[in-house]
Amino acid sequence: MKNTPMILAACAALLFSTAALAEPKEFPKADANGDGKVDMAEFAKSGFEDKKFEEVDTDKNGIISKEEYTTALEECD
Repeated sequence: MKNTPMILAACAALLFSTAALAEPKEFPKADANGDGKVDMAEFAKSGFEDKKFEEVDTDKNGIISKEEYTTALEECD
């Protein structure tokens, strides 16, 4: 019983830190090398079946940002 407040505080801290770091569930998997962007090779393995790389790369810079990726996911839903 003496440890209950400490356990509750630790759970609350974990909950808030996880929410602050949340990003699209699929993006971290697609960004295999963790550089914050998805290149053509990573995109090919990402599981998009109804989108082409060129469609998702809306600014045509050769990489897909988190924002572009998220937008493409929303369009698929």
